[in-house]
Amino acid sequence: MSFLKAILALFMAFFSAFNIFDGPKEVLPGADRALFEYLEYPAEAVKSLTSAGLTTASFIQRADDDGDELYVNAQGYQDINGIIKSPYFSVYVESEDIPVYATSVFVGNTQKGALHSFSEIYVDTSRDFELSFQLNTHGFIMDNVTILPQSLDFNPTYLNTVLNGKITQLGTYTFVFNKDDQEHGFTLFVRELVDEDKEIKKYQDMGYNVVPVEKGFHNSDAYFDFCGWGNTVFYLKRGSYLQAKHTYDITSDNDNYNNTSKQDTDLINAGHLPIGLNRCPYLNLTACNNVKIVGSGVIDLSHLDRAERRGIVIAYANNIEISGVKFINSPEWTFITYDSENITIKDVDIFGYRQNSDAFAICNSRNVTVDNSFCRSGDDLFDVKAAGGGEGAISKNVTFTNCTAWNGKARCFGICGEVEKDIKDITFKDSTVVFHDATWNEDRIPALAIVVEIPGGSIDNVTFENIDIYRAYSRPIGCLVYGDDVQNFSISNVKYKNIRYTAPKKIKVASNGKANSIQAEFENIYASGSRISSLSSDYFEYDSYAKITVK
Repeated sequence: MSFLKAILALFMAFFSAFNIFDGPKEVLPGADRALFEYLEYPAEAVKSLTSAGLTTASFIQRADDDGDELYVNAQGYQDINGIIKSPYFSVYVESEDIPVYATSVFVGNTQKGALHSFSEIYVDTSRDFELSFQLNTHGFIMDNVTILPQSLDFNPTYLNTVLNGKITQLGTYTFVFNKDDQEHGFTLFVRELVDEDKEIKKYQDMGYNVVPVEKGFHNSDAYFDFCGWGNTVFYLKRGSYLQAKHTYDITSDNDNYNNTSKQDTDLINAGHLPIGLNRCPYLNLTACNNVKIVGSGVIDLSHLDRAERRGIVIAYANNIEISGVKFINSPEWTFITYDSENITIKDVDIFGYRQNSDAFAICNSRNVTVDNSFCRSGDDLFDVKAAGGGEGAISKNVTFTNCTAWNGKARCFGICGEVEKDIKDITFKDSTVVFHDATWNEDRIPALAIVVEIPGGSIDNVTFENIDIYRAYSRPIGCLVYGDDVQNFSISNVKYKNIRYTAPKKIKVASNGKANSIQAEFENIYASGSRISSLSSDYFEYDSYAKITVK
């Protein structure tokens, strides 16, 4: 760093600390732009609330739970795009002003909408890097800041409205302000910088048919049907913004069951739609082989009515990769795999608030990995199911690593609901729960969940390891046979290891009293900083059907 740049940086830090100005307005001399790029969405897609004729309060309240019917108000479509310019933050990396975006989310303990803000940068990893980072808040003071996951090497300094730190590694940095503030969530995504043209050329040289989506705003068709495709890469370039087209008004259950078009009916008749859908998902990967959806684009589903279309469905497919894509405000389950094999999911982020906008529902699938993905959405986030299907449609060898969950409506990680076929060899590891404040049924929706509601199979060999729960407002862990009609069901070889949580409720391991068996082991578990060393009633609720070991 030059002497002049050092002096300028010292003056900037001094005046910013006392809130004399919000931050640098242009690049300081010598800033090394070769080190990183930043995510910038097209101006025609992302507007400020002022330019959209809205206030922050009027936009946020659209996600409130107002107690009305499911298909109206907070659950219905938006008349503007789902990503806006954040009114709460400005961010500078290497003194360069980079965009900060925001989207609607939901806070469980208030039953109100909120905004989650985010920025994304891409870093050259061919050499070690150290990037200066400055975050300025607008409209609130930072009395306390926690950066999650805590494994990240990021130790900021902050005062009033200015925070400074150094970025030295890739990762998903989620900032929690003032301990319990869920109104001003912010996440910085730091990912590897790639040369997109070279990467596309590499895929072409490997024999893939590459379908590029260029940077810019695309008010796209109602859906993309890839059914039966093979050896294809759908490449969303950095800054591409796909807005799903609203086609059906759905304001009731009757609309949901009956609204369809000839186009969708033709897909059904041709066998293109899986799992009983009566409308095509936005991305339909049924019966695909060796297909990739990659890049750094965003798919915005905000204009769709509740239940109008699901986000992405991968069914009866093999060798599928999804990476780098953001999904915004799905009207129903965002990401589904069903009876598929060899699925790789990486760097996929999901934001939303609508009821049933589940994030990753891995159903009846084998050999699946989900890595380094972030979810803050309106139902279960990282979960495994086995719903119906043929004899071989079990769920096996599914691994979630380095993921971050923030949930105000349901469960964060686990096996949830349908276990109509066997589920085994499942791992949730090296991951973080930021907030879990869904409290409407503490037994049914713990943060780390094995909750059996629909039987038919069994559960065996499930591991939750190296997971931090920053704050849960209900049960941190539940291993339960919940459905009243479930009997003679087996849950075996469940391991909880190196779990840290802060929560007011106890761990519960229990059946419904109908001769089910549950076997679970707890090792190195910390509750609010205290290590659990025995099967104490201070920490556990359990019944005679539960066999529990504590180490």
